Amino acid sequence: MMMIFAVLGIFDFLRGEDEGESLEKYLRKLEDLLEEEFDTLVRIAGFYAEEGDTREALDYLERAYRVASEMNDEELMAFALDSMGDVYLSDRKVKTAMEYFMEALRIYTSVNSPLRADLREKIKEVEKIREAMDIASINRLREESESGMPEVDLEVIEPLLNRLVDSVQSLTLYEAGSYEDSISQIMEAYQIARDIGDTSTEASLQLLLGLYSLKNEDFDESRRYLKKAEALFRKTNNELGLAVALVLLGTLDFIRNNADGVASSFRAAVEILQKLDEKELESVTLELLNTLYSF
Repeated sequence: MMMIFAVLGIFDFLRGEDEGESLEKYLRKLEDLLEEEFDTLVRIAGFYAEEGDTREALDYLERAYRVASEMNDEELMAFALDSMGDVYLSDRKVKTAMEYFMEALRIYTSVNSPLRADLREKIKEVEKIREAMDIASINRLREESESGMPEVDLEVIEPLLNRLVDSVQSLTLYEAGSYEDSISQIMEAYQIARDIGDTSTEASLQLLLGLYSLKNEDFDESRRYLKKAEALFRKTNNELGLAVALVLLGTLDFIRNNADGVASSFRAAVEILQKLDEKELESVTLELLNTLYSF
């Protein structure tokens, strides 16, 4: 009984002397405190961002996002995501920045926020930045080509190429004793697929022939196989196969110092993989591109 009275006494104390105080008043007070916390966290993140401390800036913005989520304030949640995009953009991580901007725009639009117009303009500007970076990469590749690009070490990129090709449905790498044996087996399977009208398997085997020819440094033959695979994948609407064929064609373009071909093939492949939500294969593709540039 004494415990009950003690608890009641606590509530009396919390109720205070002002009988006019209400639950709504305290809820408003709590909301004000959360808004102040959100504002403080965003300002601290801004200070860290100005100092170039990306990790701390993102940490405080993530905390701000959680506060906005606790308040169930979607506009503030979008603002936090928008700000995170700014931090990633300042760190030249344009792709990640765009992901945050697009999610923020989705929320701004859903709540009819006036901030959506400004964000749309920002996204347009970021697209221009990305295009400029692509052009810079192409120009750098051209300069390297003119000065003599280092020879590509096929053994280094082979595991990445294998992972990409092996991801295509119903396709596995042949483990034969020699290049000639591998090609012979694939050609036999290809002829059977062609005879029975299995266009999907035919396309995959053309891709495999292109891979093996590339490994054997028969680049002209590899391109012929890969171009046939590309056409068949388009015909059968096999977007994953098409993306992998484009990556291999882009690799050949790199070896042949075709800067425009590298840019267009890899860009198209990444766009397809993003649409398919193939994050792992997208990562392998970008790793391959970075590896090529490292030679």
